[in-house]
Formats: sequence, C-alpha cells, structure tokens
Amino acid sequence: MTSSSEPPRVWIVDDSPLDAERARRVLAGSYAVQVFQDGSAALERLTSHAPPHVMVLDWVMPGISGVEVCKFLRAEPNGGALGILLLTSHRSVEQIVEGLSAGANDYLSKPYEDEELRARVMSQIRARELLERATRAEDLNRRLLQSAPDAMIAFDARGQLTFANQEACRVLESSQTELLGQAIGALIPGLPQLPGDPSGDAYRTLTDVEIGGRLFSPTVRLPPTPSSAVVTISLRDVTERRQAEARRLDFYSIIAHDLRSPLNAISLRTHLISNGKHGPLPPGLVADIHKIEGSIQSLVVMINDFLEMARVDGSPIKIERDEVDVASLLDATMEAFRPLLDNSGLTWQRRVPGVASDCSVVGDQKRLSQVFTNLVGNAIKFTRPPGVITTSIGRFDMWIEISVADTGPGVAADALPTLFDRYTRGAAGEAGSNEVAGSGLGLMIVREIVEAHGGSVGVVSEVGSGSRFWVRLPGSMGGPASLRA
Repeated sequence: MTSSSEPPRVWIVDDSPLDAERARRVLAGSYAVQVFQDGSAALERLTSHAPPHVMVLDWVMPGISGVEVCKFLRAEPNGGALGILLLTSHRSVEQIVEGLSAGANDYLSKPYEDEELRARVMSQIRARELLERATRAEDLNRRLLQSAPDAMIAFDARGQLTFANQEACRVLESSQTELLGQAIGALIPGLPQLPGDPSGDAYRTLTDVEIGGRLFSPTVRLPPTPSSAVVTISLRDVTERRQAEARRLDFYSIIAHDLRSPLNAISLRTHLISNGKHGPLPPGLVADIHKIEGSIQSLVVMINDFLEMARVDGSPIKIERDEVDVASLLDATMEAFRPLLDNSGLTWQRRVPGVASDCSVVGDQKRLSQVFTNLVGNAIKFTRPPGVITTSIGRFDMWIEISVADTGPGVAADALPTLFDRYTRGAAGEAGSNEVAGSGLGLMIVREIVEAHGGSVGVVSEVGSGSRFWVRLPGSMGGPASLRA
C-alpha cells in the first residue's frame, strides 16, 4: 500500500492519443499517471521499473492487444496483485467474458463518463490495498507459526500434511519438504482417527502421543469456518509434566494407603465394639461409637477425593465406553450405603422408569459409580432423621437424568452458582450451621466426570426444603420421552 506522500501509480495503455489524454486528465489529480501508446512499451517498462497499482488497458491496439497483455501479466510470478481495468467497445457477453477470463479485474465500456472511470480505478486501488493487508497478515501469521515454541502441523480434508513449522520438523526429524503431503495418520500413529469432523468427539478427546520417546499433548485449532479445509494441531512436549504428575500421584497414593490402613483398623475395632465383642455397652457409648464410625467414613471419603483430584488435575479424565445400566448402578450404590442409612435413621425412596432399557448409557461404570457415591454420600451426610433420600431416573428425549434428593437444610441461593467449583462449600440453610463440611472436592469431581461423558450436572435447592442434585447423560439408545419422575 502506498503512503500519503506517494500517490498510487496508474498506467494508461491506449493507442489513441485523444482517449489516452482524456483518461490522463481525469486521473491525474489523484494518481501518478503514465501513458503508453501500445502494450509492448508498457511491458518493456515493467522490466526496469516498479509495476503500477492499476493499469487502464485498451482492448484493441495494434501489435499486442489488451487481452494478450492481460494474459502475459497474469503469467508472471508477481502479476496477480496488479489491478487491470480493460477499456472496450465490445458489448457482447462472450467478449466481456473473454476479457475477464484473460485476467482483467474489471472492464469499462467506451464511451464512458469521467466519474465512472475514477470510481472503477478507485475500486481497484482499494482492492489492491486489501490484498496487501491480507498478504502481510498471512505472512505474519506464517512467521509466528514458524517460530512457535510448540510443534505446529496442518492437514487438509484428505489427511495430508500441508504445513509444518520449524519445531515440528525438529520433532519429526524431517525437513518440511519431506513432510508435506504425508498422511497424518502414518506420520503420527497416535492420531489414527484423523481427519474427520473438526467439531466431533475424536478431536475433543485426543490423548497424548509419543514421538521419538517423548510425550506430546495434541490440541486442535479449529478452522474459522466449518467449510475451511485445513485443520491445525499443536503438539506440546509434556514429557516432564507427565513424569511429575506420575510422581505426584505415586506420592498421594502412598499417603492415601498409609492413612487408610490405620483408619480401617480403627473402623474394624469400633464396629466390633459396637456389636458387643466386649459385652453390652451403655446407649450413650454406642451413640458415640456410631459418631466415630461416621467421622472415619468421612475421612475415607476425603482421602479418596484428594486422591481423585490428583488424578484429574492438569489432565483430562479418561473415560471407558461401555454400556452401563445406571438404574442397577444407582441401586448398588444405595445398597452399599444401607448400613449408614439405617444407623442414621433415614429412609430411601426409589423411582425408576418402567422399562429397564430406558436406563442405559454409554460410559465408564467405575467413574459413574464415583458420581453416585459422592451425591448419595452428601445427601446422607446433610440429612437428619427422620429424613428421606430419594433417587430418581427419568428419560427426556435422548438424555437420561439421574437425581438424588434429600430433605436436609438446603443450600443458600447465593452459594448455588459456585457449588461445583473447586474447594467450594455451600452455605447451609439450617439455623446455627454456617457451612457444609468437607473438602469441597466431591462435587467438582462429579462435574468433571459428568462433563467428560458429554453430560451436565446441576442442583435445585431451597433453604429449609432440602436439595435435589441431578445428572444428565446421553442415553445409549433412542426412545420415547418419559414423564419426569
């Protein structure tokens, strides 16, 4: 783009001195105008001088015609940026198409009005400026990608590599020339599912890939529009990070094991004592032992939460994909809590659809069991006798909703929006109780697991009326929507 001190250059190529002088007068006030009597003179000038921004070219000239000049200019390596306005007395569609096909950007029929010539030249100048801006932006973007610290690769809809920056060439131990055109699946075997729909699950769930003994975390950069053919992937070296995570997880596992062992021993002894191993106990002592057992169970849950947090922190949750009957899984969870329910003086109500197949989802049974255990454990923890815990399952179009409701004190309204955030504990609605006890990790882990399944989680609560925590998961099969349980 030219600066304000250097007006854009316009060449007028016309064998008619009268027509050329008229065009020169029209444009001279705004542009640096040069006039040539034929195409040969203009082409010769191009060999030793900078090209113009716009060439106003007469179609019919002796020797080389305007159409032939167009074809020659467009065949040159740098001829694409030049704006060509073709002056013609031809009126037929076929002749106009011929001129535009030869490379002209626009045409103007003779005779023309002065203002129309100015407007069409200005249009070509603006188009040239926009093209230069886009070219500079593309060049800057390419230079930034080339110097990026992470390996960056791009591939087209056929899965063939179209770009690799310097770091990618180093990681893949090949030059860019050797890499271009290779199939992405063969080049990086850890990405066999590509290409595909950039918005699909395959792109959202990419796991670490190993290249040359190093671990890399792939991140998909989606194209700006769905119709774009090129998808970019950045590969970040996470070898040291994954090793540190493994060491940290090992450390937490050791700590958790060392804490569980004495807690299990304490729990076993209190259970034996409360069951009369050393003879009958006063009712007050039995009540205290039950409280001790409840505190031990709370410590075990907290240890499990911290250990699970160590597993998921900094890396996506890995989900197995199997058919899971959530009704049976929820029932099994409640049965595991049956002793605690009985000791706490609570009642369990169960609501499920009439058709068992309506309760199936595709997911990770172990992870979903964690979700139900957290929700049921919380409901029991915060409900006083003679309270009721209600588990419900309903089907809504393609979604399965599982809910756990209690008759506890409820959660204050201002605490609900952040209840599933890390280390957040909701304010209870019961008088004299300011906070919900616990680490604040359980519900965050529930959210992480549910979202990894492609689902959502939420809560409905009213102070003094209890809470209902719900989980929605994609169903494994279609079926009619059932009524809300």
